[in-house]
Amino acid sequence: MLIDRALDEMTKKNKVVVGFDLGSDFSQISYCRQNQSMPDTVSLVMGEEQYNIPTLLCRRKDAEGDAAWVIGKEALLAAKEGEGVLVRDLLQLAKNNASVRVGTGSLAEEELSAEYLLRMFVKKALATLAAYIVTDDIAAVAFSMRDMDTAVMKMLRDISKHIGKRKTEVYFMSYEDCFFQYIIHQPQEMWIHDVLLYDYRSDGIKSYLLSMNRKTNPVACFIDAAHHPQMKIPDLADKNETAKGAFFKQLDSSLLEIVRKNCDQRVITSVFLLGDSFSRDWCRESLKYMCRGRRVFQGNNLFSKGACYGARERVYPSTLSASYVYLSEDKLRANIGMTCDRGQTEVYYPILDAGTSWYEAQNTFDVMLVKNNAITLNIAPVDGRKTRVARISLEGLKVRGNKTNRVELHFYMEDANAVQIEITDKGFGQFFPSTGQVWKECLPLEAIT
Repeated sequence: MLIDRALDEMTKKNKVVVGFDLGSDFSQISYCRQNQSMPDTVSLVMGEEQYNIPTLLCRRKDAEGDAAWVIGKEALLAAKEGEGVLVRDLLQLAKNNASVRVGTGSLAEEELSAEYLLRMFVKKALATLAAYIVTDDIAAVAFSMRDMDTAVMKMLRDISKHIGKRKTEVYFMSYEDCFFQYIIHQPQEMWIHDVLLYDYRSDGIKSYLLSMNRKTNPVACFIDAAHHPQMKIPDLADKNETAKGAFFKQLDSSLLEIVRKNCDQRVITSVFLLGDSFSRDWCRESLKYMCRGRRVFQGNNLFSKGACYGARERVYPSTLSASYVYLSEDKLRANIGMTCDRGQTEVYYPILDAGTSWYEAQNTFDVMLVKNNAITLNIAPVDGRKTRVARISLEGLKVRGNKTNRVELHFYMEDANAVQIEITDKGFGQFFPSTGQVWKECLPLEAIT
């Protein structure tokens, strides 16, 4: 028994969780083991910090003359040298469920679905992990996207069924989720007060302001996000040095204005700058202001590392999971459960947990009805307000009182506004066949927050 337990612990330590930041322009992959202090990020060049994998595909001939796919910078190079056809906008294609005709040279043109193209990219991207880990050791993958899309998430769930030889858990995290997970896994002196994040992309800057209500238990965390398109950098190739200098001086002024507004009447402990567009060459005044009594960090792999931390919390929960919860418009702000009889005692059965994103909020289980044809739910808001009760009556169902009424409860969410509840009469074997009755209820979020 002791040997089995030791082997089980050893196996757990060898398991790997992966954070996959799937972006429209580029993607990143981070990974870590159970007891690893900080995730590592896959670099395109070993020993260097080249984390960005352009979200691109290219189909070309391999050495045997067959069709082969390459991704990222290799795809760009192959297309540039005329060896294949470049496929862009993989996420947008997936959102639209569109198909693309792809062909090159002597390779016949084919119409390929968005899911197939996304599968090729994800498969090839995850294959880069083989240089660092045994891919069969992957216990979970958390995909992170700037905009969560149900069509893309469904494709990724199907794609992930083919990761490795063993079952791999799949999770989804918004950039806000990743930011939250990354921060709470850093030394506490970095987030004593509020924390700012500026993410610089091709469409401008998106800011994220993390604050915490430390008077609640667990500590409720909130993130205010805003897009700043005025920070978009245009093509300046045809501008002279004087014009470029004037533009970047104005850009620095615009950034400083954004930072001042974020810091106004707030105590900011740390500021994180993501993206290669941030440079000391142009944002001098903004950086001076940020560094006044604050710690400033620059990098570009925070979201993939945050997704990695989030995946690890799901597989190997730590005390942080119980102590801090991130709440947003996309998340449940109440714990939903029910009290059940188990023998001579009553026990609380959790159904949906506060802090769960609507696109991951689901649970299915069976219960036996004993006393009446009603389901009673306990709704406990995490903001300290009083626990409420919701009662669902199963009209037309006769309860026999001898533990032979079995029903299936299915909880899920189709959007961020309401919890859907589907209850099905399962019957009780051959003695009491199912009536086939199904009851559907909608529990609006306003009623539980």
